[in-house]
Amino acid sequence: MRKIVGTPASSGKVSGKTFRIGQRSLSGEGRRHLPREPFIEEVETGRFVEASSIVHDRLSAHLEESNIFAAHLEILDNISQQVITRIQEGALNALSAVEATRSEICALFEDMDDEYLRSRADDIEDLCRQLSFALTDGEVNPFTPMEEQTILIADNLLVSDTLLIDKTKLAGIALRNGSKTSHIAILAREQEIPLVLGIGEEIDSIPDREMVIMDGDRGEVFIDFEEEMLSALTVRSSRSEQDMNPAFTGDGVQIEVLANAGNLDEVKEAIACGADGIGLLRTEFIFMNGDDFPDEDQQYAVYHACASACEGKSLTIRTLDIGADKQLPYSILAVDENPLLGIRGIRFSLLYNGIFKVQLRAILRASTLGNIRVMFPMITSPEEFQAATSLLDECKSELRNEGVPFDEKLRPGMMVETPASVILASDFAGVADFFSIGTNDLTQYILAVDRNNPYTEGACDYFHRAVQKSLLEVVTAANAAGIAVSVCGEMGSDPQATALLLALGVRKLSVSTNQIARIKEQIRSQVINKE
Repeated sequence: MRKIVGTPASSGKVSGKTFRIGQRSLSGEGRRHLPREPFIEEVETGRFVEASSIVHDRLSAHLEESNIFAAHLEILDNISQQVITRIQEGALNALSAVEATRSEICALFEDMDDEYLRSRADDIEDLCRQLSFALTDGEVNPFTPMEEQTILIADNLLVSDTLLIDKTKLAGIALRNGSKTSHIAILAREQEIPLVLGIGEEIDSIPDREMVIMDGDRGEVFIDFEEEMLSALTVRSSRSEQDMNPAFTGDGVQIEVLANAGNLDEVKEAIACGADGIGLLRTEFIFMNGDDFPDEDQQYAVYHACASACEGKSLTIRTLDIGADKQLPYSILAVDENPLLGIRGIRFSLLYNGIFKVQLRAILRASTLGNIRVMFPMITSPEEFQAATSLLDECKSELRNEGVPFDEKLRPGMMVETPASVILASDFAGVADFFSIGTNDLTQYILAVDRNNPYTEGACDYFHRAVQKSLLEVVTAANAAGIAVSVCGEMGSDPQATALLLALGVRKLSVSTNQIARIKEQIRSQVINKE
């Protein structure tokens, strides 16, 4: 057996046949489409605008998959402005202007000492390559020959490459180069694709179209391995995928592993995969799938169906959380100069309390099944929470007067995702029924970085000590008041964060469905009450 060691970038241990891909560039066929006519500024500008529109539409079609595509749209806008300026001021044809822009920007990043900032050059390369392909009709799909259970071997991959790959055939990725802070690494983690990078020259010794084992947790690739190693991997994977049992630590402490969901199908899938309940049902999907706000009956039908699909397990419904990066197609909000600090979450609901009450009434009507909890997002003051609770009580009173049944025991909880909610955690613990810590927003607000900005993933780190101290304060306040607290952000789905969260006192995790088995496995390997 031979082991090749790189850098672990996305966890998971898999086996598969290798498929090697070379460096992608404009094909000779595509270059035949280069313009040969004399330079005409309006023509070249028009060609580029059309190409930019093609790339823009392509990225927009994948916005729901990852924030990375939204970040690439921002970069595209910036590049496009520079390219058009070069066409108009430098008398360059569109393709030459794209290349000149790419070269200049990438040179700036390559001279930087910071690895994270250097890796942003990949984003520029990616978008300029897409623009070049759009200008020349030169793109072909080199991933078409991939077979089932493929481990992709390459020097480097760009985010746009993933749009050409059939994910059902992809088992893992091994790269010669790359950074853990690159967008391809972030995307691999989001999509649960095991990734080892930074292998260097040894990647040339990995055979093509041969079976290998790859460990994304340790950054290792095994060649010429023993059959017993493959059998052990198959048994381990099978047990993880089918594990429906509760998760207990090594010393017998039960940890609830709930799931995050965005619609009825995701609720069903999570329960089928062994979730102990739904710790976060995002209700935005109901509002985004139409051309107007859904009425009470429409919402009731969805909430009731989701509660029924939980088979008696708890369902925590977060009220509408639009604003910032989540806008409705029929938005009634003016464009905020800084939407992250504008009207979003509970601020929208209290501003438009008629819309809010329709949702609260629908949730209350569905609560007759007895397993529904409701929580308010983006709370920053006890007055906000009290205002939202008063509207909930008003809806309860209306339903009683109408003779409509609901769960009288239903009490609201809240998301903890702002510095204010951390600082006032003890005050909130006295009035809220439970806490759910949203580590995505909490991290960006604690550290004063926009997590959707293409240049801030490295800074938006939920392992930062300030974030850890904030989590501890919230858990301590919740425990002192005797209320439940869970973590529902990306940190909860990260197996590398499980031990830390348990050490901080968290006993409920709400995770991505495809991480349920892995998080349970991590929990079982932990011992909390160490002597």
